[in-house]
Amino acid sequence: MVGFLRHEKFRLAKGPHLADLIIVNTCGFIEAAAEESIETILEMIDLKGTSRCRGVIVTGCLYQRYGEELCNELPEVDAFVGCGRLEDISEACHNVLDKKKFATIDAPEYLYNHKTPRTLLNGTTSVYVKIAEGCDNRCSYCAIPQLRGSYRSRTVDSVVKEVRGLLRQGSKEVNLIAQDTTFFGAPETGEQQLTHLLRELDDIRSKKWVRVLYAHPARITDAFGRAIGDSRSICHYVDMPTQHICDDILSAMNRKGGSDTIRRAVGTLRKEVPDVALRTTVMVGFPGETDSHFERLLEFIQETRFDRLGVFKYSREPGTTAARLRKHIPEDIKDERYAAVMQEQLIISRELNHSHIGKRMEVLIERPDDSAPKTVIGRTYRDAPEVDGSIRVLCGDNPPPIGDFVQVEITKADDYDLEGKLL
Repeated sequence: MVGFLRHEKFRLAKGPHLADLIIVNTCGFIEAAAEESIETILEMIDLKGTSRCRGVIVTGCLYQRYGEELCNELPEVDAFVGCGRLEDISEACHNVLDKKKFATIDAPEYLYNHKTPRTLLNGTTSVYVKIAEGCDNRCSYCAIPQLRGSYRSRTVDSVVKEVRGLLRQGSKEVNLIAQDTTFFGAPETGEQQLTHLLRELDDIRSKKWVRVLYAHPARITDAFGRAIGDSRSICHYVDMPTQHICDDILSAMNRKGGSDTIRRAVGTLRKEVPDVALRTTVMVGFPGETDSHFERLLEFIQETRFDRLGVFKYSREPGTTAARLRKHIPEDIKDERYAAVMQEQLIISRELNHSHIGKRMEVLIERPDDSAPKTVIGRTYRDAPEVDGSIRVLCGDNPPPIGDFVQVEITKADDYDLEGKLL
């Protein structure tokens, strides 16, 4: 959206108090995100009349999900733009400046490509490239198909062209994302094309990291693992959400594949990529989850020892199949299970981090360390941006430039982060 607006000669303000127009890009995936979105919208509405703000525009999944209901609840909002009409953001802004109300919503079928104007709001060093949109998995707890539509892939050529352009701009890390990256290309060609895409990206002659996020365990193949293990630039890192390990819970979640599928995927990746860093997410408190189910989930986490792990508490979302299930779990029990998983993973993370002391590792430098002189902050291949840990690098009087790859010896470790000295 910012790319479209800058193409129309709009300029980014440095903050909402300095903006003529404020766009709130919302999330409506789970209740907590929807509440945060509403709170932010109300905060921005309060700026109308007290700052230079001439209008508030609401975009994203919250409007896509609730449509006219949201318009009626928030009459102070000047324009609404749904997920399927992102290219209308400029028209919405022009209408608001002309003191006209505006609303546009359609089936969520939008998919950007390499020709779409983009603005890298978080700098060029680490970037995200969406290779597909929507989802066909229809997990029983998930509203994404309502919000984002059916799965649709970009072409391999389009993704490669975008990545080449980003690398020319100075990007050093490309994070491939989709609701399910391993399904890439399948609806259009009848076969998974992620492995082919990875080999094409690896062939680009540029020093870079390419990272795969959100791979479905049911679609992890030996060929996928080999594509990572044999590459020069594909990070030995896979984000593979598992959600649970008990077959009856996985079945109620409508997850493709069961516990054997998950264990096979872990084994395949660790066989083909011996130093792979595995990240997963699990869910606690799904309807019908008993103490026994939860204990088996904890045992699976203890046995598998994922390098990185996130945990969600089940959220009962209107319009999903799981919302109609019986035996919903009380919130206090969800909280207890959430805390237990996080405590278990903290122990695992601490032990794995300490195992790296004394090793030399490649680090991508991201930013200065504002808390200490003569240090910078970076990440190893084992850490995805924003969600994983970081490494504090002692570098003396000559800090490496932001975006450089450097060699670091690990000297200290804590629960989630590392420290090392520049070599």
